[in-house]
Amino acid sequence: MRLKTVRGRGGVVEDIRVDNIVMKNIKDQAIVLDMEYAKSSPEPVSERTPQFRNIRLSNITAYTNEAMYINGIEEMPVSEISLHDVVFEAQRGITIKNAKDIQLHNVRVNTTVGSSLKVDNTERLLINSFETAKPLPGASVISLNNVKQALLQNAWPFENTNKYLEITGEHTKNINLQDNLFEDELILVGKEVDTKEIKRN
Repeated sequence: MRLKTVRGRGGVVEDIRVDNIVMKNIKDQAIVLDMEYAKSSPEPVSERTPQFRNIRLSNITAYTNEAMYINGIEEMPVSEISLHDVVFEAQRGITIKNAKDIQLHNVRVNTTVGSSLKVDNTERLLINSFETAKPLPGASVISLNNVKQALLQNAWPFENTNKYLEITGEHTKNINLQDNLFEDELILVGKEVDTKEIKRN
């Protein structure tokens, strides 16, 4: 599944539903939502500005090189994207950048390189029951950088997980950890992050 655009094309891609798919032998990403397919500089929002919004993906299994790549643009984030009941077997995991109103529910990502989920410059993020059955030594399962307003809940890491959550970025704010089954030693927080912005319930 590949949706790609660039500044200057304008238009809206919205109200998409994808359900009940098995993908095999995908040599690149299984899912791509990329609004910066060609590099360009930020510009004021106008009819030239593309939009991706309200896209729901569910009941997907993918065997792929890279699980998923979501990338908005600085002036128009990708918005209202959700994953429900998704499994990726991949070399590299999920990357989300320049996004808002993102929800991941019951998602498993097994990788051979790096984090299963990397999120950067994103606002309003819900991660509910996210896991990897094959945690990698030295790699966090979830990496959040400059994320604002996030809720991570119902996480139950596998026993051999040595780093579940990494939080970095001086603009990180309001990270909420709720009803999770892991201890603080599985969390790594960057020195630049205000620890008051991380709340545990």
